[in-house]
Amino acid sequence: MSDRPLAHPATARASPEFRANNELALHVADPAIAAEFYAQVCGGVVVERTTDCIEVVSGALRLFLLRDPTPTHDRVVPSFDVPNRAAALERLRSAGCTFVPIGPHAPDEVYVRDPFGVIFDVVERPPAAPIPSEGRGTERATTSRVR
Repeated sequence: MSDRPLAHPATARASPEFRANNELALHVADPAIAAEFYAQVCGGVVVERTTDCIEVVSGALRLFLLRDPTPTHDRVVPSFDVPNRAAALERLRSAGCTFVPIGPHAPDEVYVRDPFGVIFDVVERPPAAPIPSEGRGTERATTSRVR
């Protein structure tokens, strides 16, 4: 067992509520080709489609296939739900995180890079909002931004 404290000093005070969710953003060159793969080979179901984002569900897993021909970060990005994205981003920045541009489908938005180099997203959802599950359609439209 280590003598190191469990909490980062910047996180010792009250913080926004972070909830894990079942969503992964997959940055791919062609979302339509990727969706075909995840539907035909892996048994997923396409539940929403735009030019830059195709949403596929399989069981509890929800994939957002995002058009990004030349990703500048990880191709697979997990996310957390938070009640207030701006407060969460500020909290993360003060804890040593940096921000990286998401990609061409969301040119003014950022992902978070933690102090250990891991990239993730924070999505604003009211605390009572259920985590999206198969067959329910996307809940993203009611959040502070859409992937």
